[in-house]
Amino acid sequence: MLHCLLCGTPYLETDAYCPGEQCGTDLHGQRMGDPACAVQAWCEPRRITAAPGETVMVTLTLRNTGSVSDVYDPELPRDAARRIGLDRPGPPELQPGEVRTWTIVYTVPPDVADQLAPNGMFGLGEVGADGGGSAFEEDSRVVEENDVPVRVVSARDMRVAACAPFSVRVVAACAGAGAWGAAGAAAGASVDREHRNGNRRTKVVAAVFATVAAIVVAVVVGMAMADSDDASPAAKTSPTTSVPESTGPTPTAGPTTEAPVTGTPDASESAAPSTSAPTRLTVPNVVGMSEAQGVALLREKGFRGSVRGSGGTIVSTDPAAGTKVDRERAEIVVVMSGARTTPPPTGSAPISSPTATAPATATVPPLIGASSSEAESRLRGAGLVADIVRVPTADTPEDTVVDCAPGEGSRVRRGSTVTVKVATAPSTGSPAPR
Repeated sequence: MLHCLLCGTPYLETDAYCPGEQCGTDLHGQRMGDPACAVQAWCEPRRITAAPGETVMVTLTLRNTGSVSDVYDPELPRDAARRIGLDRPGPPELQPGEVRTWTIVYTVPPDVADQLAPNGMFGLGEVGADGGGSAFEEDSRVVEENDVPVRVVSARDMRVAACAPFSVRVVAACAGAGAWGAAGAAAGASVDREHRNGNRRTKVVAAVFATVAAIVVAVVVGMAMADSDDASPAAKTSPTTSVPESTGPTPTAGPTTEAPVTGTPDASESAAPSTSAPTRLTVPNVVGMSEAQGVALLREKGFRGSVRGSGGTIVSTDPAAGTKVDRERAEIVVVMSGARTTPPPTGSAPISSPTATAPATATVPPLIGASSSEAESRLRGAGLVADIVRVPTADTPEDTVVDCAPGEGSRVRRGSTVTVKVATAPSTGSPAPR
């Protein structure tokens, strides 16, 4: 039995997410991703009862359980994209240990009750003397139960995520249901009665036509069988009458000739899965896109990786666009405008970027006295990259910046690396460096 590293809940090897009540972390990302970007997410309440067309609200709670500040992107189910909304108050970045709540607004499809399959003979159900509906319509209010999975993904490491599902139990309004209120129950009962009566009339007419058709077919088949029995002696004695009978059934050969035609697509479809799952992936061209658009396209193509830089436009990727990589190693680095880039290797398609030929400058922000995580956040906001160096110091609190190079206020190229010296406790028995 395995246990979650964040909450200690036991899980099976086949589980994709932690089953803990307030965890839901992606177990694959927990094993393969950066533990500094860990996140937990859960929905409250996890199960809601609603009527067709009703709008409900669910609270989605996030907890940054990593050691660095991070931004989390929501992933909503595509089949419910038109019926679900998300309100994300507060700043986008969560500090380590910080808890943030979002609000999910979900609307139940109004026509879900009309999608139920009818029961009883000819779909009429069991109609009583009082003209009520079928046994299913009268005795059961449950229409269906929808599971809505909501994922949140780390912007620092796309392999790290958490899933916070909730379910909506849809029930149909019926007469006398006190849960909907007196007025709502009366109105719902009236509408439901008219809708049920209209469906019943349609079903009755359809049943009558089906019964008449069945009787006509039975009579015609019986007459045809009687005629064939009467004509069989003549067919045996007269060879000339056997010719039309042998040529007459030739239209029935149509189904036999259609069999290979229907079998051919099956053979091609059975062979299709072998070519629809390639072992190598081609890096798409996301240069010029925003971070959200580029990351969404890369995830859709099966890639995972990280984002470098703080600009608003993607200037390059590593590997470059058009490169073929193994599916098992489909990791990619997205470089935003303002990040330090490296020239593409020889033979790869060059990626043109106006910001790469004329880089802007940035000012080193105040760092001395801040913590290492705060220094990284300030440098990232200024478009610079932090290089943390731990320096044993006896007279300065641990994890406090004591110096940086270039110094505070220096003008440097955007995307440059700033060396940040952070105090750490000296080891026992060794003198502090001079």
